[in-house]
Amino acid sequence: MKLRMNVADQPICIIEVWEDKVPNLVKELRKKLPMKSVLQHGKLIGDMVFFTMPIVAPWENKFRTEEVGKMRREKYGKCTGSVCFYSPRQQFCVVYGDDTAEEPLPISYIGEVIEGELPLRVTGLETWFDQGRVVELEIIE
Repeated sequence: MKLRMNVADQPICIIEVWEDKVPNLVKELRKKLPMKSVLQHGKLIGDMVFFTMPIVAPWENKFRTEEVGKMRREKYGKCTGSVCFYSPRQQFCVVYGDDTAEEPLPISYIGEVIEGELPLRVTGLETWFDQGRVVELEIIE
């Protein structure tokens, strides 16, 4: 499934969510999207933007955050671009930077950014200093 993330009504990036690895979450996303939320900044796997969604889904493709960072570094040389869902707080997380915090939290590794890495990085840095803009997630494929 492909999703577009818009911030303040501007397209930022395209995300691929792995339907074969997180089928239950994909099913819930298909029911609820498009959806708007409030964009926030955080740091776990790398600098990231995240937002809360009213979706309840079980852990799927579950890893510790440090494992996701390690896998992405081995495959791509950086953590940037990983997309995760943190079930207990219903948070959709999109990593834009590689400055990681090594925290052994469980997370569902659900996909990756496939287009728009630079606009995502700019949005991430802006969000670090100005949290609270409206983010929209919509299905495009």
